[in-house]
Amino acid sequence: MLNQPAPALASDESTPAVVASTPLADVDPGLVMTCCANCGKQMIDRKCKMICECGYFLSCSDYY
Repeated sequence: MLNQPAPALASDESTPAVVASTPLADVDPGLVMTCCANCGKQMIDRKCKMICECGYFLSCSDYY
């Protein structure tokens, strides 16, 4: 059982204090669908699959 609260993480330059302030209306939903859920890079469309460099992929049944 934890008797004390967990210590707060130190804020440093590697962790952004504020996420980029892009208005939601400016975000293209199609662009979000092509982002890899594993690493965040853009996936490549190959016929009925979206494939990422990291090895992650979606088949057409996953995203339609």
